[in-house]
Amino acid sequence: MRRKGFTLLELLIVMSIIVLLMSILLPCLMRAKESAYELFAMQKEVNEEGKVLLEIQNPSDRKRYDDIFMIEINPPMNCHIFIKKPYPAGMKLIKRDRQDYIKWRPNLEDIGVHSVTVVFEGEETSEQEIKVYVFNKELLEAEREEKSDAD
Repeated sequence: MRRKGFTLLELLIVMSIIVLLMSILLPCLMRAKESAYELFAMQKEVNEEGKVLLEIQNPSDRKRYDDIFMIEINPPMNCHIFIKKPYPAGMKLIKRDRQDYIKWRPNLEDIGVHSVTVVFEGEETSEQEIKVYVFNKELLEAEREEKSDAD
């Protein structure tokens, strides 16, 4: 007599194959998603004084890919680069198109001035101090209005 349907063992084997394929594909998809977000990222350069200005939006207006910044680093030739601790959470060094960047998506709590030290290790070791100014235009204007009303 012939049975209809699958046995429990056949179903478990198919499920294990699906789980194995998902475990292989999900990390690749996450990397692709991060690369896509980097395409939306705003590229900022460090000025002569070592300052970078980053304007962030309010959380209600913010999309997943908003307020991602790529701060361009210009290292000397043939050197290893790293960020010296302490630095703000979520900040990391990446290389894209043979250029080094600090990738960061600041939150509303990160408003203020952050000092970041980038170390270049090669034939000689050198450091670059970067001051990152994070602000929100609406909060800045509201704070100025409060100060003017208090005066």
